[in-house]
Amino acid sequence: MLAATAVGAAGVMLTDGALAQVESAKVLSERSAIVLSGQVLRVNASIDPLQAASPRTVVVRVLRMYAGAEIAGDQTGRTATVVLSDVSATMKPGTKALFFGNPRFVGKSLTIADEGELLAGTAAADLERVSQPRRDQPLRERIAGASSVFVGKVESERALSAAAGQPANLREPPSEHDPEWHVASVRVLTALQGAEQGALVSVVFPASRDIMWFNAPKLKAGQAAIFVTHKPDKDDKQLMEAPGVADFLATQSVQVVSEPFDTVPASDEGRVRALLARGR
Repeated sequence: MLAATAVGAAGVMLTDGALAQVESAKVLSERSAIVLSGQVLRVNASIDPLQAASPRTVVVRVLRMYAGAEIAGDQTGRTATVVLSDVSATMKPGTKALFFGNPRFVGKSLTIADEGELLAGTAAADLERVSQPRRDQPLRERIAGASSVFVGKVESERALSAAAGQPANLREPPSEHDPEWHVASVRVLTALQGAEQGALVSVVFPASRDIMWFNAPKLKAGQAAIFVTHKPDKDDKQLMEAPGVADFLATQSVQVVSEPFDTVPASDEGRVRALLARGR
């Protein structure tokens, strides 16, 4: 019979083997920019054209991001390519595991080179607890510089050039990495910081699916979320210097969401309230 070891204030009992798995998870997470739980869909496969399929590559469905969303966006529900740390790792379709790695390619799909893998189990529960401060850090940073934080619902959205009244035949064709700025009308449902309950806020966002903007928030009518908005800064204004847009900005009060953590699910309201309280 395996010996049992008590860990944590709650007195959780872990076998020696489970405790070793927890320690491995902590060590691997310290070496990894991206930590996720995933379910293997295909082995000897890749969905990234820049990553050749081999016995060390698997395609996984991302079940949970523990770390790295600030780099690759929240990949939950998407498929990703993982280059395994060990070709002998026991992986087959349906296997659920924790993958600890660093980004190799980030674009329309994610490819990570693994530092290690652990089959899902005891380590996942412990990793949830110890990784929370790390997961909160990028959101905490965006909140610290935000002009407003609120739960809102998108009522409509359209291209910013159209909102600025620029005729379609005068609009310049998009250039490489053009953010394709759009503006959404967002109703404030719950004001959390710097917002007015019930107000209609003009929120500008990059609608482009270009690799440079792929993980930026994409707003659509009917979408409910928590918005962490910012006033246009110098860099934003340079990006939005298209004909007619400057005049629009001069007459309209707008907010900007352009980073992955500028919108989070409405279900995260408790988490956001806690981060706001700690920052006060």
